[in-house]
Amino acid sequence: MLRDAGVVFDVRPAHVDEDAVKESLLADGAPPGDVADALAELKAIRISTSAENNLVLGADQVLAFEDELISKVESLDAAKALLRRLSGKRHELISAAVLARG
Repeated sequence: MLRDAGVVFDVRPAHVDEDAVKESLLADGAPPGDVADALAELKAIRISTSAENNLVLGADQVLAFEDELISKVESLDAAKALLRRLSGKRHELISAAVLARG
């Protein structure tokens, strides 16, 4: 979307321990949207501290299904099993985006 809007950008992975953040927030009872927001914010801030005065967009998505936050799968077989589990059932993909500078 940024490219289509004519925005010049580069990609810098934030290298955050997403599983640890999710685990901590979920243990405190945070809803999935708060988890997505926190991860996006953490990524934006992590990169913005070394990005001079540039705007940094941090983003994340989480999948919520039956009161559970679904994490990334580790294999093709696990992905197939997850898709079978989700098939025909309501689930939510929650996206979050945070802008940071400095």
